[in-house]
Amino acid sequence: MRSRWSGALALCCALTGIAGANPDTPKENSTQRRELVVWGIGLGPDTKGTEAVIREFEKRHPDVRVRTLSMGAGRMSPQKLMTSIVGNVPPDVINQDRFTISDWASRGAFMPLDGLIQKDLARNDPLTPKPEQYYPAVWKEASFGGKVYGIPTSADNRILFWNKARFRARAKQLRAAGLDPNRPPRTWSELLSYSKALTEYDKNGNLKNAGFLPNFGNVWLYMYAFQNNASFMSEDGRTCTLYTPEAEEALKFIVDGYDLVGGYERALAFQSGFQGGENDPFILGKVAMKVDGDWILSGLARYAPQMDLGAAPPPVPDDRYHKRGRFANEKDTFVTWFGGFSLAIPKGAKNPTDGWEYIKFATSTEGRLIENRAQKAWERRRGRSYIARLQGSQEANEALFREMKPADPKFAAALQQHIDLSKSGRIRPATFASQPLWDEHVRALEAASYHKMSPKEALLTGQAVVQRELDNYFGQSAYREI
Repeated sequence: MRSRWSGALALCCALTGIAGANPDTPKENSTQRRELVVWGIGLGPDTKGTEAVIREFEKRHPDVRVRTLSMGAGRMSPQKLMTSIVGNVPPDVINQDRFTISDWASRGAFMPLDGLIQKDLARNDPLTPKPEQYYPAVWKEASFGGKVYGIPTSADNRILFWNKARFRARAKQLRAAGLDPNRPPRTWSELLSYSKALTEYDKNGNLKNAGFLPNFGNVWLYMYAFQNNASFMSEDGRTCTLYTPEAEEALKFIVDGYDLVGGYERALAFQSGFQGGENDPFILGKVAMKVDGDWILSGLARYAPQMDLGAAPPPVPDDRYHKRGRFANEKDTFVTWFGGFSLAIPKGAKNPTDGWEYIKFATSTEGRLIENRAQKAWERRRGRSYIARLQGSQEANEALFREMKPADPKFAAALQQHIDLSKSGRIRPATFASQPLWDEHVRALEAASYHKMSPKEALLTGQAVVQRELDNYFGQSAYREI
């Protein structure tokens, strides 16, 4: 992203209009009201809760008018945001993918929030966000260089979902392999054994039903590597450690998982016929197990309410589970990884005061309850069930679960599993090279899975690319801040 800053000014005139545009928010009389521009939030049928938060905020701040802009896929356009900041026409608040916060903060593009937090703590503002309300990893991901640059909103983590009906259907094969069909796998070796017993082929040797596809759902190398205590970056942030023996072992596990079902290419061909909704392959039993995020629960409740669903922690390396060797003193038996978003204030925001008031309210437990109550009411009017999404705030998760615990025990258990695992969630490294690191970790996974490179070669190749980014950054005395 850094190489694009020099060309950003060419788009500034266009962004002047975008900064104040608001196709998502209904128009109304805004005379004598201060405008608060929020990017990365779109309003529609699936965001009635967000709309309720905005309306309540405006009710409490009648002199403020909130304007939102969706920014399309990913909720944010890096090019438009970059250009708006350089051109001094940024929005007042942005809804930013949290793992990119450190990248933007490293170049002075975002405003540190520490001063605002301390000021409000001193005056005992009950809405002031506090680190102890949040999961430590989530709060850390919104920080950089010892400063806070965003307040976490969502915090999606990953767990293992398993189709109990498929386990029963293959009970004979599972027992023949020495496996218990009444429980899910707990370790990597068990996961491969269960997958082998649950996988079926047609008479032509084509994949008919898969036990487990390592990257189907939302997993990536990150989770497996974190489970094996790989780090991807040195403590000082100057050295990329994409390759380590721990990361190599994790990538080899992924490759082995694909080889077990006939290879990565065959698995992708099998996946190419997958559809969503009620035709989701997990719902249909085409895939017996997958690791995925809490966002799938509402879809499962809507399209497969009768599914015999199981939820469990994602399987971990055998030595971690059994507390052996280098894992002997590990506190966390199971490990997952976090993603999610944060609200932040770009440098040069015209209305940071109201922006901070909005962030405090929207991310408070009160604000999150207002959001989820409104969205639940809307879904009920549409004849749909509602399962609250996982939050970055531990306090809010506990309050939401108390009030909105799913009535169906299997969905309640799955949501509780997500909440419980949040305490052992890991995050991607806080580095300005977060995007290149992500890109190279994906390339390494694919190169190794296709057997174009060994896991070690694939990781070392990606590591070299990221290290060049780091060397270019640290090798210069300073970059011009925005």
